[in-house]
Amino acid sequence: MESLGKLLGKLKQVLGQDTLSRETILECVRDLLGFEIRTQDISIKGDTLRIQTTPAKRNEISLNESKILEAVRSKTNLNLKRIVY
Repeated sequence: MESLGKLLGKLKQVLGQDTLSRETILECVRDLLGFEIRTQDISIKGDTLRIQTTPAKRNEISLNESKILEAVRSKTNLNLKRIVY
């Protein structure tokens, strides 16, 4: 039972880091572009950030992609290289 407790503790820690990273990304988008994105609309896989949102917001994100990536890199330890819409 101790190993199950350790495993659950590690899982909780990893999920917490993912949530923190997504919250930081949301904060960067909000600060730079002035609109909100839901947490569940963001996913990170490898060096790619995926954002699912409306076409108008996707257009703004694409125009400011380099600024968003730079802000996220400076605030987190994520090495994101591109954004997929």
